[in-house]
Amino acid sequence: SAVVRTGDAVMLIDVGFGPVTIARRLAASNTALEHVRAILLTHLDQDHFRPAWIQTLARWKIPLFLHRWQVPDLHRHDVSRHLENAGLIHIFDREPFEPLPKIHVEPVSLPHDRQGTSGFLVQSAAGRIGYATDLGHVPSRLLDCFSGVDLLAIESNYDPEMQRSSPRPTFVKRRIMGRLGHLSNAQAFEAVRQITERSPQGRPQHIVLLHRSQRCNEPRRVLSEFDQDPQISRRVTLTHQRRRSRWFKIRPLPPIRYCQLNWQF
Repeated sequence: SAVVRTGDAVMLIDVGFGPVTIARRLAASNTALEHVRAILLTHLDQDHFRPAWIQTLARWKIPLFLHRWQVPDLHRHDVSRHLENAGLIHIFDREPFEPLPKIHVEPVSLPHDRQGTSGFLVQSAAGRIGYATDLGHVPSRLLDCFSGVDLLAIESNYDPEMQRSSPRPTFVKRRIMGRLGHLSNAQAFEAVRQITERSPQGRPQHIVLLHRSQRCNEPRRVLSEFDQDPQISRRVTLTHQRRRSRWFKIRPLPPIRYCQLNWQF
């Protein structure tokens, strides 16, 4: 789960933790569940959307934004109809949308499993953020959209050697390492390298690595891959699912000085 904060308004991308856990982490970050004005979903796998959120969304009147392909999966939860009846389901396809005032989001289709996932290019007067997780390979559109972003958040899920030697079933290994699975450390580094090469000097300001496998990856292996390019590695932060990150501040470029985006993972 990622937190986007602009002023007093908060937007979440994915809610793979339950409402109690996220409320506790928000409180530790000097914000609160009552400030959440929108939730964006990449897809509905349980590590990205906990069904326990449905009742919380209805109680707090929080709009939920998801791709039209994901709607049938949402309907598998009986109580999801309460969200529709309350007008809280907002469906996007390819067109940009504004989940918060003056926050412009462009969805990017990503290859993953049966239906794929959605990446997001988040833009405001303060800057641009690219967010992509759960993708088996990097499509050219992602490179085009994310070139020049101020903050790049992308998954670095597994180490191939650890994946192959793990006790996971063969079909699971093939799925994860296939073109509809996840990005390895090397694939993530190559994507970051290409985006950096296409971007103005100093962009992205921050590179945040997401969704590291606890069983088939290690921080030292991730960082070793990114140490190939010192200009990239000094901007890298590796997130951890069991503890919140620091806030990443996206500072506006002159002459715009009235808005700032803060991110946390």
